[in-house]
Amino acid sequence: MDKPLVTITYKLASGRRICVEVSTAVKELLEQSDRQIRSQRRQDRRYLISMGCIDELDDTAIVAPHEDIADLIIRMDSYKQLYAAMEKLSEAHRRRVYLYHFCDLTCREIARVENVHYSTISRSLRQAHKAMKGYITE
Repeated sequence: MDKPLVTITYKLASGRRICVEVSTAVKELLEQSDRQIRSQRRQDRRYLISMGCIDELDDTAIVAPHEDIADLIIRMDSYKQLYAAMEKLSEAHRRRVYLYHFCDLTCREIARVENVHYSTISRSLRQAHKAMKGYITE
């Protein structure tokens, strides 16, 4: 039994458009994935705003408009791995990674906030990065 095919049009980075025929089940899966990605972006934006790291962020800063669905699926999988790895870190490591990478604080600034020596923060970040790398490559 042949399943009906639908045509999906993609716009490439070069501006050229291509058409791909897929089954309705694949189309529904792609649409569901796109909804999940948009939802994750909204959650990320709300979290960053609530933490005071950004005042305003629009979707164009997160994803380039020419990015196609395959790139988005790969990015979504990478984010899931990254968030899962961060969840496995201790509270101190997670906080320091967040301040360093998302809030753009230096080791000295984080040390001042936490009232510790900056080498403690530097060592902690190296340990956290090493641990995250291990979690992601598992």
